[in-house]
Amino acid sequence: VSVLQRIGCPGDHLFLFNHILRCPAGISEWACPFIQIKVLDNPSGVFHFMQSLALLMSPVKNRVDFVCHMKPTERKSSSSSGKESGNWTLVDEGGEEDEDPETSWILLLEDDLIALLSQFPFHELFQQFLGFKSGG
Repeated sequence: VSVLQRIGCPGDHLFLFNHILRCPAGISEWACPFIQIKVLDNPSGVFHFMQSLALLMSPVKNRVDFVCHMKPTERKSSSSSGKESGNWTLVDEGGEEDEDPETSWILLLEDDLIALLSQFPFHELFQQFLGFKSGG
């Protein structure tokens, strides 16, 4: 990752980002520093920013195929007194579950998406669009 970040082209950075998006949930703990997008002093910075943002906001193709072999095992927590703490079930007004419990583990967590989105330098993008210099 370090070599691709240092000397790689924007295509290499997108390659890394695609692989990170196909990792199991919990990437906010370790993968966020691997996403580095520079807009200022980069001729293709805005294009790279927009491509990466489009990747993050669109469904990840073939993610199920990548993580299907990593299904977590069912485990009981001894401190939760019989119920799993931290798991929420969303139901609609008819009492039907919104998500399929068999496939919900495949999705990225909300924390993962927020952490990845925080790696995008929106302030640099606006500086580039508005023509501001970094010194003010």
